[in-house]
Amino acid sequence: MFGTQNKAGGLFGQSSSTPAASGTSNASTGFSLGGNTQKPATSGTTSLFGSQPSATNNQANQATNVTNTLATASTTAPAPSVTKLSVSSAEKEPSSKLLKDLIQQASNLPKPQNADLGSINLTLGELQKQSQPQKTHDNFTKAHYLLARSGINAETIENELAAIDEIQKQGHQPKFGTRAAPVTGGTLSGPTAWKKDENILATIEQSLTTASRDFDAFISANISIDWKTRRKQLRQSIGLEAPSATDSTNTNEPVLSWNHRIPGNYPMLAPLHTSESPSLQAMSRAKFEKHAAIVYELNEARLSDRAYPFAARLGNLNKVENDLKAKQMTDAWNILSSFVNEHDAKRSQGGVFFDGYQGSATHAPQPKFVNQVIANSSKCLETEFWHYVEEVYVKETDKPKEYSGGTERDKVRYLINKVLPVTEPDALDKTLIVNGVPVWALIFYMMRAGLYQETLQLVTEHQGKFNKFDRNFPIYFRKFVESDTHSLPTEIYKKVHQEFAQQFQFVLNDIEAGNNTPGFDPFKYAVYKIVGKCDLGNRALPHALNLSIEDWLWFHLNLVNEGAPTDSALVFDNYTLANLQQTIVGFGPSKFLTSSNYPLYLKALMLAGLYELAVQYTYEHVNECDAVHLAIGLNYYGVLRVSGVTVGASDQLVGHHGHYTTINFSRLMGSFVRTFKISDPKVASQYLILAAMSCGGNNRDETSKCHEALRELILVSREFGMLLGQLNESTGAKTPGLLEIQRSLINLDDSKEFNHVITGVAANQCMEQGRTFDALYLYQLAEEYDTVVVIVNKLVAEILASTDLDKPVVKYGNYASGSNTDNAHDTPNNNIILFAQQARTVYRANPPILAKITQEHRNTNDTLSEIIHIRDLFVAKDWRAVLHEIEQLQIIPIGPRDDLAKIRQQSALVQSDAMDDQLKRVIPSLLVMTMTSISQLNYNALTKWNPDTDVTARLRVMAKNCMIYAGMVQYRMPRETYSQLVNLEASL
Repeated sequence: MFGTQNKAGGLFGQSSSTPAASGTSNASTGFSLGGNTQKPATSGTTSLFGSQPSATNNQANQATNVTNTLATASTTAPAPSVTKLSVSSAEKEPSSKLLKDLIQQASNLPKPQNADLGSINLTLGELQKQSQPQKTHDNFTKAHYLLARSGINAETIENELAAIDEIQKQGHQPKFGTRAAPVTGGTLSGPTAWKKDENILATIEQSLTTASRDFDAFISANISIDWKTRRKQLRQSIGLEAPSATDSTNTNEPVLSWNHRIPGNYPMLAPLHTSESPSLQAMSRAKFEKHAAIVYELNEARLSDRAYPFAARLGNLNKVENDLKAKQMTDAWNILSSFVNEHDAKRSQGGVFFDGYQGSATHAPQPKFVNQVIANSSKCLETEFWHYVEEVYVKETDKPKEYSGGTERDKVRYLINKVLPVTEPDALDKTLIVNGVPVWALIFYMMRAGLYQETLQLVTEHQGKFNKFDRNFPIYFRKFVESDTHSLPTEIYKKVHQEFAQQFQFVLNDIEAGNNTPGFDPFKYAVYKIVGKCDLGNRALPHALNLSIEDWLWFHLNLVNEGAPTDSALVFDNYTLANLQQTIVGFGPSKFLTSSNYPLYLKALMLAGLYELAVQYTYEHVNECDAVHLAIGLNYYGVLRVSGVTVGASDQLVGHHGHYTTINFSRLMGSFVRTFKISDPKVASQYLILAAMSCGGNNRDETSKCHEALRELILVSREFGMLLGQLNESTGAKTPGLLEIQRSLINLDDSKEFNHVITGVAANQCMEQGRTFDALYLYQLAEEYDTVVVIVNKLVAEILASTDLDKPVVKYGNYASGSNTDNAHDTPNNNIILFAQQARTVYRANPPILAKITQEHRNTNDTLSEIIHIRDLFVAKDWRAVLHEIEQLQIIPIGPRDDLAKIRQQSALVQSDAMDDQLKRVIPSLLVMTMTSISQLNYNALTKWNPDTDVTARLRVMAKNCMIYAGMVQYRMPRETYSQLVNLEASL
């Protein structure tokens, strides 16, 4: 049993020693075992005693046969056929005389008396059955005829008994290796033969039914058929249904598809296909390691629910590189870091903006989120402009005294004095100047620098200086500054629009045409337009204010009045963030190039909240590595729409969901790690883990794709210990790997669930690919020890049933080197026999592991372990021990006390499901070993000086029981095996 120690160490025990080759040869009797063997006769027919008839008798028999043949030919064949007979050249008589003698002899033959009877229309079997009862004998009784009707030939039995009596009278003993002469005069026929044929046919039919059921199950599990689509296609093909416009795009989609993966095909780790080739800039090892370290730190922070400044870390990393692409990425990371305010975060910010950005039913951003984007983007541009103001102010050392105060107002005034005279020399003449200060220009540029409180103070100080048309402006501006969203109340909103229309109604057309209007103050126009969100149908800026692309972006961001109070008359006078996004996308990258050829398109996309297009642009025009990490940062904070496609169904980077662009994030991660999945599987796993955080971290499809990608990484890298865990060879204890430690990041909080979803499925895929030992290792890591035992039982049974019995069984267990294992080093990592022995020892010493194995599989494993020991004994020619161990198995009833009822009971187990299929497979080899051992022991007993009749009698009883059992299960074994058993029985 599973818990007892076997002599040879057991199936999972210590490695058994390999016995020397037995030196046996395959003779006509199956196995010619032992030293002295009889050579088969070269001519004639072997008699029951092993002797051959004399040459004289052979010549006489041949002469008699020739005479009978010729006589028969003369009576049955027509005359022309007789003339064609040829005789030997040694015959001296002429052919004409011989022909006359033949005709004369034929005329003396007796005439048939039943010539008038008709022909017999019976088969040979029916004719034989009908003719058997007609035989007469003096000693036959009615019982003999009754037995003959049942298929038992009494005459044959009597002949066999007479032959046995003759052998005893002559005192001859059969010699080992000789074959008894075939007994003629009767065969096994009638109901017994028919019953045997019916059993064989029933077994064949059952096998066909099982194969058909297995095939149907395979089709159901591996092929998907869209019956609705197929039905629609058939109806359209015969004209019963007209194709619709929505169906025209799907006519080429396959209705039938395979679910089963191709071995070695890993779709999640394959490269992406995009409209433009990605910018594959060579990435140094140092850059790769720095980015990988940041990703690992991010996962560790998520695991412990700690805040991590991911955007700031990558922004600082790009600052070191001195090139235009790195500067673009620095701007993008700064915008993202400012938006999420990660420096003030105390906990993990994973998915913090998911609900506001895409969590609604329509996947549209919420108004609060839109206002956050606008406010943050404006603040980023304002901060950047203020840094420029300070840079210009600090750069000039010899400044006039009026600007030497160093206040914010002085710095902005100095910038106006430096810039406007050069770009727009007439602009200052058109604006309001109080004590040498251009008020409206100063208000505009202070707002541009984000100095709203200082601007409000300026307006308050000069409120008496405004003309009669602008006396209410300080009130408007105060409400504007005090509002969190820089919006006005409804009443004030309407008043501002009325005043704007009165003051600028005559110059709007000139502004659109780009003409200079006398007395037109561009700064006052821009301030009113920003504060009151006026005339949004015309969003053109005066040329005096169009200083840079950043100025244009800032101005349009401040024109957005999403959520502002409007009435029915002003319902079309709106400008939303979506309108600005469409404008930016319509311009394209070519419109966002500065004079120094510094591209600002990525920056504009990030400021406008077009995060998916920012990833696409980075992937195609900057660098794949930067695009991957930008997507990671956006997805981490929840501001990246992810494609909702099935596992491995799309190879495109960009998709579409309604009106919104999506990113195939999981495939982007898989495509990125494909270059280092072998060299750095630990780093690759950290990137693939991030796929589970998509859609807020609770999306089943994205989690499933993450699991699929991790399983592919496990299979292709084979780093089971690093990723999944290590097994102690002595105790079977498991040390968890990296993925199991971080399993909560892939939504697998339970260790059992992790073993089932990741490790167990990977083990199944290994079995499908024929990677047996990888599968066994993974099943053990998944704690599916019962599955391990089932696989081991199957493989060991195959080896025991299909290998040569005269060679050590360990020789055939090396799966790594194939059948040529003479020079291979057998270890538990490549030899299934050694693996089974080692695993059995470990399992037996570990009760928790043993409890997870079903009793039936444990019993089968115990029996196969004992059979391996029996094979070792058989190779060592320990025949007596072989018979003893086989008798102890209680599979083959060979004991002297086993009666017919016991034999039938054991054979019934083979026909039913009570016996494990793996044990049924080894029965033929057990029968051959049994009969071979009996034959060898019988020969040894007979060749002694004083033959032991008790031993030979016991061996004959064992052989009889063995052959009766073999006859009952004959359909379960190959024909050659049964013939071999018959030959071995005949040698007794």
